[in-house]
Amino acid sequence: MTTTNIKLSSSLNRGFVNAGKLLLRILGILLVVYLAFFCYVAAHEWTGHLLVDALVFARHGTHLDTFEVIVQFLSVRMEAGLWIVGLVPFRIGGEIVTAIPHDIFTLTDREIGFSNLMGCGITTLISLIALTVLNLRKNIRRFPWFAGFFILSSVIFDQILYTFTGPDPEPLVSAVMMGVNPLLFKGIVISLVLLQGWLLVRFVVRYRRARRAAASPQGS
Repeated sequence: MTTTNIKLSSSLNRGFVNAGKLLLRILGILLVVYLAFFCYVAAHEWTGHLLVDALVFARHGTHLDTFEVIVQFLSVRMEAGLWIVGLVPFRIGGEIVTAIPHDIFTLTDREIGFSNLMGCGITTLISLIALTVLNLRKNIRRFPWFAGFFILSSVIFDQILYTFTGPDPEPLVSAVMMGVNPLLFKGIVISLVLLQGWLLVRFVVRYRRARRAAASPQGS
């Protein structure tokens, strides 16, 4: 009877340990998913919009004098050389609240379109680079959850929903302002989505094959 109780207790302990490990793994993946989405929004606003704004301003011989960028709950503001970081009510995405040049000038439609388009453009570029690097890797030991969800965020939100939904989709309107034919632009976006989807599926297939090979007696 004592032996049976010990075996039962040991089995329960192993069950709790395994359940705890599974829960920690799920929580870890969820945390990585959120961090990937946060970085995707930050790249869209900071690199795609604000940095391009700064480049456009520099082309006109001036610089950013004041700006404020919000990424979900985090607000970063620069005014008169001072940086102010604060918390704001949570939002899913982000926003460039202000981007004021030191010297006033008039932006052309092409420049406005380019600046607005590059929010999506930079995340698409990062997605393509990440997918290329992942597919060039030979040793795939762990699945890159962060990169995978960053790529999915870019494809789903910036390239599909942001381009093809809403009355005035910003990427499409911006491309038209730059003189691009709307049908041509939609075709380019669809082609990019299909390319990234194929690269992502290809990587997942290679990863699964590598896992099976490592788990097989020969792989060990």
